[in-house]
Amino acid sequence: MSNQVNLGDVKVWSVFKKGNYPLPTAKSDKKAKGQSSIDPEDKDDYFDKQLAVIQVNAKARSLLYNATCGEEYEKISSCDTTKKMWDKREVTYEGMSKMKEIRINLLVYDYELFQMKEGRSIE
Repeated sequence: MSNQVNLGDVKVWSVFKKGNYPLPTAKSDKKAKGQSSIDPEDKDDYFDKQLAVIQVNAKARSLLYNATCGEEYEKISSCDTTKKMWDKREVTYEGMSKMKEIRINLLVYDYELFQMKEGRSIE
């Protein structure tokens, strides 16, 4: 088994933490004619770097969608970027962890206060 890290996976993680990679400008005749076109309408105008960026951004979004159940999906589906989706999930799970910790503390407290009433036996 290889210990090598896939560069694509590192880029996907970066999309979660920092946001989508910006789309590089296209090599296009439109630019030469004086028209500003960062996002070409025709997919054939995209060059390899643009396709790689699009694939990394789409992979990150897809991974989040596939790792999300129905109720959580409704919470994140309205987000327009993968980072916003990730942040919303992070806040949700952080809140769940805090609730678990509070419940555990309450149970420990109840346990510590648990005493046998006078005049009662284990039997």
